[in-house]
Order: sequence, then structure tokens, then C-alpha cells
Amino acid sequence: MKYDIVIIGGGASGLCTAIMSKTETNSILIIEHEERVGKKILSTGNGKCNLTNRYCRTELFSSNPEGIYPYFPESNRSFAERVISSFDAENAIQFFQGLGILTEDKNGYIYPRSEQASSVLDSLRFRCEALGIDMALGYQPIKIIKKDNLFHIDDEYSCRKLVLATGGMSAPNTGSDGSGYELAKSLGHHIVEPIPSLCGLKCNDPFFKALAGVRNDSKLSLYDEQKNLLIEAQGNLQFNDYGVSGIPVFQISSVAGRLLKEGRKLLLRIDLLPEVSLNDLADFLDRKKEQYLLGVLNKKLSQVIEKEVSRKKGCENVSNGYLRACMIKKFKVHPIDITSFAQSQVTAGGVSVDEIWPDKCESKLVDNLYFTGEIMDINGICGGYNLHWAWASAHCAARAIKAGS
Repeated sequence: MKYDIVIIGGGASGLCTAIMSKTETNSILIIEHEERVGKKILSTGNGKCNLTNRYCRTELFSSNPEGIYPYFPESNRSFAERVISSFDAENAIQFFQGLGILTEDKNGYIYPRSEQASSVLDSLRFRCEALGIDMALGYQPIKIIKKDNLFHIDDEYSCRKLVLATGGMSAPNTGSDGSGYELAKSLGHHIVEPIPSLCGLKCNDPFFKALAGVRNDSKLSLYDEQKNLLIEAQGNLQFNDYGVSGIPVFQISSVAGRLLKEGRKLLLRIDLLPEVSLNDLADFLDRKKEQYLLGVLNKKLSQVIEKEVSRKKGCENVSNGYLRACMIKKFKVHPIDITSFAQSQVTAGGVSVDEIWPDKCESKLVDNLYFTGEIMDINGICGGYNLHWAWASAHCAARAIKAGS
């Protein structure tokens, strides 16, 4: 069957691309290998769907509340900025209002007023139905060839314009299986090795089983083997039996994961009381004297720090309060790996953006081939940035598709 446009992948960016590309005269098919579209949308924002972020504006990237530039890798910043400059947070809010979704602003994080991801998915799905966009569900494309200016998909479908919106490999239970990478490679594109992101860090220190389940508001600083500061993040840290997780760990996981996969050695320094200076904390602990850490930190953390203090040698000239304060403000752990794709929210890596036009999200190698969403080598931090990338890249591709039709 022949269509004007075929979109492979019925996730956030695929659905959005279809809606934004539809005209009164063109025909569009979405191919989704799951039995229903948009499964991953349902798990975003803890089921509430953090649609975007007020700081999804290129001029605000460097001043967002997270204190971290929101898109990785650093080498691809200009690509991300070019795409998002044409479709920022306000555009996303207006788009979803046009679909009937009222939004609410929670300290810059934009959610549907219903606080249900299902309402976002339903609004996208219903609009596709209303526009007459066809869907082939439960179908996994195996082979794509381009011949006579048409893309031929398994001898089942053909189209003039093809969009790969298949996502990455994270959260495979939602259908993210990496199959889109093979399709992109078959069309001549190169793939930057996919790795998990927005995930935990495995560490080899001996005290993690004793700390499992402990949470603590902390500031994290990641260093390489030359003691160069790479990235910092702050938030509610969670200790697990394998290492650390929680939002601040997720924020740095893309940087840490890539370096660890390259065999680099890293050090993660944790400030367990970022709201108190080192000297003030030392003075407080010296005045406290008895049971130094009682009422200061979680009991399990206190016990680990006391054990570390007891191992210190050559510190006779340092007060007990100062020694404990240093341990609290510079608690060191040693990452050795990242957790699996199944335990991650986003994939880092994917189709090299060096081979994609940023103003069109169109292939530089194959005319009328487009990429949207997570399949590209762009990944964001927590806070609505990854969903916004889906909407923005969809808009970029759809605008180019309509302009060239």
C-alpha cells in the first residue's frame, strides 16, 4: 500500500510528527510494532507526564534551576538548540492546548492539569484518528530499500517520505528495542553506541549494602582520574545495595556512563549537607561532642561515616568535629558502571546528528528520510526535557515535510 508519509514508531515523537505533518490531501501511516501506540508516554513524569519545562528555551538553557545544561552530548549542543529554537516551551503548551489539554506550571515543570499521562496519550491518539491517520499496529518492519524515489518497507508499504521515530533502547517493556538503529544503518547512517541514561550508578565501595534504602538531599560532584570536575547536580540521593540513584544521579549519568564505557576511572564526591558550610559544620560538631552525628544524618549514614573516621590515620592535629565534617562534605564513592537499559529512562547515543540537517531533521545522506525523538544522539536531563525533544524534533521534521510536499 502506498502512502505519502510513513512514520515508523508510534511513540511521543511519532504521533506528534503525524499530527503536525497532516494536510487535507496527504496520506500518513504510523507503523508501531507494539499492539498499541504511546506506551512509554504513560510512564513519563511518574505517570503524570512532565510535558515540557519553562526553561526549554535556548536563551534559558544555561540558567535553568537544575544548574545543568539540559542536553547531551556537549558536542551536539548546537544541533539541539537549532531544533528547539523553532519550538520552545510556549509552543509546546499551545500545541497541547490545541489538542484539548489544559496545563499547569509546577515551579517551571509543565504537566497536564489532569496529572495523568493517559490524557496526553489519548489526546494524541484521538487527534490522529480525527485526522484520518492510519495505523499498522503489531507490525515490525524488517527491511527498507529506496528505489525510484520511493521507500519500500518489506514489500508491504511504500512512501515518498519516511520518518524514523522508533526511540532508543531504554524501558524495553514499553517497546523500545533498538530496532530503529538497524533500519537507519541499512540506509547508510552511523550509530553512536547507545548506552543507558537517566539511570543509577554502580559503585564498588564496601558500605552500600548497609546504606540500601537511605535517602539524603545531597550535592554530587563527578571527577575524572585527573581530578577534573566534570559535572555537578543536587537533589534527593538514594543509596542502593549496588550504588547510588535518584534524580541527581540521573542528571549526571549520561556523562558518567559514556566515560565508564570508555574505561575511564571516575570519582563521585557527595556533599551530604550542602546547606551547611564545612567550617560551620565542624564548629557545630565540635560543640556537640557527644554522639557527634546523632540528629545530623540518617543513622545508617552516621554509622558508615564513623567507621570511615576510625580508619583515618595521621589526623591527630585535626579536631574530631572537623574530621567528621570533611567526611560529610566530601563523602567519596567510586562508580564502576551504569545500570541496565531496563533500569534507565532514556537512551544516550543513536543516529549521529552529523548526518542530519538540524533545521529539518532530515538525513544528509538520503533525501526525504527524517528522524525524530530519541533515535538521534541527543538526550536530556530529567524535568520534561526529553519529551520536549520529542515534540520539538517532530515539529522540525513536519515543517520540512510539508514545505517539500
